[in-house]
Amino acid sequence: MKTLKLFNAVIAKKSNDQPYVSEQGYIIASDALWAKKQIISFYKKEKLDGLDLNKTFHKSWKKILKSSRTELWQDQVSHYFSTYGSQFQGEIYIPKEVLNVPDVKLTFQIVCAFTVEEMTQKCLELLKSGMALKEETINDLLSILVDELSYEFKEDENIKNKEAIIKIADMYGVLPTDTMQFFRYIIYRATNDSLLIKSNEVIEAIKASNYNPSVQFEKFGLEKMAEIFNRFKPLFLAFKSKCPRTINKISKLSKSYHKPLVVNPLNLVTSVVLLNNDKHWLDNATPFALFKALSACHSRMNGQYAFAYRIRNGKSFIKSNKVSGAVWPNYDYLYEYLKDRFDLTGKKFFLPEDVEYALPTSEKMYVGNIPTGSKFYGESLAVGIYWENQWGADDLDLSGLNIGGKVGWNAHYKQGKSGDLMYSGDMTDASKGAVEYLHAQNGLSAPTLVQNNVYYGAGNCEYKIIVGRGHEVNYDYMMDPNNLFMEAKSQSVQRQTILGMLMPEKDRQCFVLLNFGAGQCRVSGNSEVSLTATRALYQQWSNPISFRELILELGAETVRNSDHADYDFSLNKLQKDSFLKVFKD
Repeated sequence: MKTLKLFNAVIAKKSNDQPYVSEQGYIIASDALWAKKQIISFYKKEKLDGLDLNKTFHKSWKKILKSSRTELWQDQVSHYFSTYGSQFQGEIYIPKEVLNVPDVKLTFQIVCAFTVEEMTQKCLELLKSGMALKEETINDLLSILVDELSYEFKEDENIKNKEAIIKIADMYGVLPTDTMQFFRYIIYRATNDSLLIKSNEVIEAIKASNYNPSVQFEKFGLEKMAEIFNRFKPLFLAFKSKCPRTINKISKLSKSYHKPLVVNPLNLVTSVVLLNNDKHWLDNATPFALFKALSACHSRMNGQYAFAYRIRNGKSFIKSNKVSGAVWPNYDYLYEYLKDRFDLTGKKFFLPEDVEYALPTSEKMYVGNIPTGSKFYGESLAVGIYWENQWGADDLDLSGLNIGGKVGWNAHYKQGKSGDLMYSGDMTDASKGAVEYLHAQNGLSAPTLVQNNVYYGAGNCEYKIIVGRGHEVNYDYMMDPNNLFMEAKSQSVQRQTILGMLMPEKDRQCFVLLNFGAGQCRVSGNSEVSLTATRALYQQWSNPISFRELILELGAETVRNSDHADYDFSLNKLQKDSFLKVFKD
């Protein structure tokens, strides 16, 4: 159910019955009882149990620690013969090892019920927030609004999400009134892509399409289109074979109606000092645009010069930049502005122990409902991936890379005599589900990239990222389900993905959640590119502004008991709009 996925809630239907408590610890509100079966079924499919979390090749870390590389390799070769060697026709070899998974301690999670009005407002607020949203999230929001809430879109919703505006125009016929957004819609009609980019690929796609925008241009107003003609001239000219007279008219009108591009100073915040007459740009900016600008200044103030840029398709590239003196005054200016606009004085927040949420800048950079860059701490940590064949890949490979070398299927299974970094073993078939883990403990001292590689399967396959506290190695399991921080389903954007980075601290381990396509960062050894990528990511995420730091600066206070909080940020309470609700104007 889409409302459960986004908000841990369903649409309310009045009931006088008592709330229901399931065996799994879900407390279903009275007005949500109509969907009891669907709710239980949804969470059963969404949540991994103790056995799922331990569908590893080897069943304990002590096996990895005490076995030689030769012994581990012999088991692995037997597995390969039973899978690739037999074309997956026979019984798959998995070492017979003792597995004793601890019983799960019951924790309670409330499933709420929202009225039609409340659910409508929650959906629209996400679309109006200006936060970049994943396509899947946009589709879910539109489906809830139209299919479940019978909402009819108009022209006055003030929706700011660019992709949502295009989908609403295409699916429901409510066309954008903004000239740029309208032209984006025209490009979408021709290319099935809403990106407004003057690239050869887009130009060729327009030329190859059969779409003639002449009628739409006339209805919208040729004078309005002339305002942006010179800015996007190659794209307009690509339509000339479809409607030459209309394009010629727009071209002539552009000589009188052209409007030059006005640059938003927030886009130049790392190089040009903000002035008081720029304040109207800040007033009209979304909270997330302001956070992005603040973070950009902060990282450069702290000496970062190598940057990992994540582009819209989820891939990335590395680039080194010089630091301008504008970042210091702009950082102070932005912080003072935020304190005035978002006064959180007296507001109480509960934040979970051993978790440091990153400052949210885009839902596209969430993993589940958790912002990219969030950190998880523990004396030891286990980080892994769970997948099933039906999710698009049979064989995924987890690995860790640091200055000491690589730990993974085609390398060592452990670093250090005490197993500072260990690998659980290579699974090449997930017909019944499979997991691979890296286990880091206090002997690990080098920043370590954690990567996933699609060995056999689709580049856009799905998998779950798993993060949990580690434990003593002398137990008969790999992951204690009671030590789980998070499990979140994600989709790969290319064959190699950087899941995150282990950043050891003095007395504990830290895992930074990233999950983006490697792009130019593609690494399989200690190349100069991989070392630059590691350095850039370490600089970027070792000391960023955290969500906790920001809210405290804005006047909030944290409490140890979630019952006393105005905002409960427990990991199992997070909704798609949890961070958004804090910064509503």
